[in-house]
Amino acid sequence: MPVLVDPTGEVTQATKPLAPRTRRTLQGSRVGLVDNGKRNADAFLRALGELLQVRFGAQEVHLRRKPNASLPAPPELVEDLLARCDVVIAGVGD
Repeated sequence: MPVLVDPTGEVTQATKPLAPRTRRTLQGSRVGLVDNGKRNADAFLRALGELLQVRFGAQEVHLRRKPNASLPAPPELVEDLLARCDVVIAGVGD
């Protein structure tokens, strides 16, 4: 006997709180940029770093590259960014 299946259903979205905002501006900040290792990520992040310094007053930009796009950043890279940066942005390429 054929069974009729209704493909419509309810969609629910889980809400997660945002990370606490400790800075209201990038003025004088030390920014970390993490390149995921894919093509063009480095070019994009270098341009972003320059923009953050010129337009938003970031004091320092530290660009780091993950060894593999599909794996998390190694603990030593994370520790280095924690020690050097106020804010970190992960970037992707392709």
